Amino acid sequence: MRVGFAKDIHRLVEGKDLILGGVKIPFDKGLEAHSDGDVVIHSIVDALIGALNKGDIGTLFPDTDERYKNINSSYFLKEIKKIIENCSVFIDYIDVFISCEKPKLKDYIKQMKENICKELQISTDRLSIKCGTNEGVGAVGEGKAIESYCIVCLGEKL
Repeated sequence: MRVGFAKDIHRLVEGKDLILGGVKIPFDKGLEAHSDGDVVIHSIVDALIGALNKGDIGTLFPDTDERYKNINSSYFLKEIKKIIENCSVFIDYIDVFISCEKPKLKDYIKQMKENICKELQISTDRLSIKCGTNEGVGAVGEGKAIESYCIVCLGEKL
């Protein structure tokens, strides 16, 4: 078994759409980033890259590369899926925790799971997504940022 862990955080800014788990969420701010800023997908991709011992998301998809400017982060899922297919592993389980004060995300979890599982070609029982607040503490608690934590388990193909 291989395990990977990652965290991603981005500032909330006006003038951008809020995309989390590939879902456009109605909100007056979005996440500042070179790509679409989808912290959920970024944390999953980075955790998968870590479990594969292939570096990190910034190494494989650098923010200095214009190809990734404003790109839909689902692209990163597709690319990491290709890498996984060329290794002798499979995705056993992914556990995600999203931390934000607003907006409330519970109504979007099912769609996030469906989007991510479709791209990674895994069943929805292999992905958990949970949400919570930072109880007013730090940039996330002050409503200035959203962050996502992810841990993945990869099984070795026999």
